[in-house]
Amino acid sequence: MITRRFLRRALHATAAGLLLAGWHAGPPAARAQDTLRAVAVVNDEVISMLDLYMRARLAALSSGLELTNETQARLQQQVLRRLIDEQLQLQEAARLSLTVGDQEVTEALDGIAQRNKMSRAQFESLLASNQILPSALENQVRAELAWRNVVKVRLVPTIVIADEEIDEVVARLEASRGGSQINLSEIYLEVDNVQAEEEVRRAATSLLEELRDGGDFSALAGQFSQSATAARGGNVGWIEEAQLPEELLSAVRGMKAGEVRGPVRGLTGYYILYLKDRKPIAGGADAVRLTQIFLKSPPDGEDADRAALQAEGEGLRARIDSCETAAQVAEESGAPGSGDLGLLKVSDLSPALKNLVETLPLEQPSELMNIAGSLAILVVCEREGGAVDRERIHRNLIAQRLEILARRYLRDLRRQANVDLRL
Repeated sequence: MITRRFLRRALHATAAGLLLAGWHAGPPAARAQDTLRAVAVVNDEVISMLDLYMRARLAALSSGLELTNETQARLQQQVLRRLIDEQLQLQEAARLSLTVGDQEVTEALDGIAQRNKMSRAQFESLLASNQILPSALENQVRAELAWRNVVKVRLVPTIVIADEEIDEVVARLEASRGGSQINLSEIYLEVDNVQAEEEVRRAATSLLEELRDGGDFSALAGQFSQSATAARGGNVGWIEEAQLPEELLSAVRGMKAGEVRGPVRGLTGYYILYLKDRKPIAGGADAVRLTQIFLKSPPDGEDADRAALQAEGEGLRARIDSCETAAQVAEESGAPGSGDLGLLKVSDLSPALKNLVETLPLEQPSELMNIAGSLAILVVCEREGGAVDRERIHRNLIAQRLEILARRYLRDLRRQANVDLRL
């Protein structure tokens, strides 16, 4: 996932990306031939050295990492695994006659450029200055869109949530009152068979080393995490500690705000956890969970600047149709204070905000408002006190079930595939 934070790093790191050692050794003819060499064959579809090289550069650039020999060695296997998965996803979409049109890809790429305050031409120029072919990102986007279509057609219609499942979640939430809530991000790597255990553990350890060397958590999660949260840069958001599986809860309990920990073995794979913040769950009645998006106001802005900022804000509002998209917009904004604010007591809010959060429809954006001299958008993601929002719980359970089924689907594709590794 390419974010505005990535671009800020990229603009300062353009000269840092050196050509991968070994891939540009020898005479020009040998170099050209080597770039076309197959590093993997997936059901007769070739992944070339050039494909791997381009994606490795994209992954390193988006993560704010210098592409040294050591970085190459640590990222190489994760990048290749991702390319193999994408090839399987594209092949499955083709088998089901689910196509992704060029226009869809173009719109997605235009959206990435616009969210990063660039035209499409400026964005491609940035990639070119870092020796990255536009096709590297285009292929990644096409695979993501294709897999989304597969999941929508094959998995969504099969999901049924029973009332008893909702009742269990309600009981857990009631029991967690008085405990802590945490703002968490994750990178998840699946162990799809016993033989892959050590390889996946090493991959998780390598990503942890990249983070300790200054890598950007959000960007690395977007490139390598196999959780649905990868689309949000690994952002899980504010959750009650009691909602975590026991193996993750044990790891999180000893963490301090700002700490990264891993690899943590979960039921189906390894996690790297980033604890952004921790605070008590708001007690009593009438609490709301808010997501906030700030727009950076230009200092001493002219009328034209203010008008442009207003237009930008309206554009962001138009993109928000759920708390998930609100979280994505908040992550991309890069402005301090943007993001999930967790559960807040309504009684602690100012009269104006109290009236807003009591009347604003759930998961819908507010009008642009002035907070502390900056334009902002608020989204009410949950209300607590009185009746429990069973519909929201139902939606969350569907999303969780869908992620489990999608992981299982991809795991089965891997097991059935004929993959010839030649790296």
